[in-house]
Amino acid sequence: MNTVEVPQAGRKVSNWLVPTLGYGISLASLWWAFAHFPLAQLGEHLRTLGWWWLSLAVVIETGSFVLDAWRWQQLLKPAREPSLGAAVQSVFAGLFVNDLIPARAGEVVRCFLLSYKSDIHLPLVITAEVILRVMDGIWIVLLYLVTAWTVEGIGAVTSVMVIYAAVVGGLALLLLWVLFRRHDAHTFISNTAWGAKFVHFLDEIHNLANWRELRIVMVSSGIYWVMQVLAIWAITRADNFYFNFGQMSFLLIVKNVGTLVPTAPAAVGAFQATTIYALRHFFTEAPDAKILAELLFAFLTLPGLVGGAISVAMAGFNLKDLVRHAQMAHENHKSPKP
Repeated sequence: MNTVEVPQAGRKVSNWLVPTLGYGISLASLWWAFAHFPLAQLGEHLRTLGWWWLSLAVVIETGSFVLDAWRWQQLLKPAREPSLGAAVQSVFAGLFVNDLIPARAGEVVRCFLLSYKSDIHLPLVITAEVILRVMDGIWIVLLYLVTAWTVEGIGAVTSVMVIYAAVVGGLALLLLWVLFRRHDAHTFISNTAWGAKFVHFLDEIHNLANWRELRIVMVSSGIYWVMQVLAIWAITRADNFYFNFGQMSFLLIVKNVGTLVPTAPAAVGAFQATTIYALRHFFTEAPDAKILAELLFAFLTLPGLVGGAISVAMAGFNLKDLVRHAQMAHENHKSPKP
């Protein structure tokens, strides 16, 4: 008797639906961002750029990615510590893939590569990555609470941030329950079809429940976000804009929350649209906001492209095989050898 395999049909739908939605968002955002783009003024901006400030921004942005790798390493330390070099390589490889392939494929690649290079079970690496993202979400909410009062007319952003904070808070509570309520987590996961395959990794995941490392990573995550703000501030300073820390924090928050939905490579389109939207709240003229958005996109993307190209070249894979192996590993929940 012939049967219809629903999961396969679902995968086929998602294979075209997610990229279509992502590219649709990107195209609409690009159209909005580039409508009446001031090409005549672009040359003047480029001639007066402060290259020292741009160099500083690139150094800070690169340093923030190294810090991102270090906190990932520290979070995994109680279970099985990877080398810092493997963590840095994985972070930059993920950035590179995100800049070239849509739908945030780099997030899959960075977890696979760290698992493969360090011989750590992939579910453990993914769990640590999820914890990092929840910590990042908490810092984004905290930054918004501290800086939102410096910007006028942001009622719509506040509404989005209320939802965002609720989701982050819920995920944080869930993770704390899984990490610290060992018996309850075992019982629940063992009794669910989707969770049974992970139960033999649960003891390893519980090793991540170390308050010392969690505190260190949480503090370092705050430093990571400060560095991200400073990199943006340095680029705007290079273009002779004098924004304050609160305004640049707001811009970073809007840009990051606005590009959460997987879209085109490097979140092109969504990046520019959200950046322009934030800059307009600082009474930046529309032509200047559009040019500055492109400068921010170029110089914030540059470190990931250069460092990522080097990391992928050193990984022992070509780009196509790296993405393919990463996708296979995530489907099978292990790190296959090529």
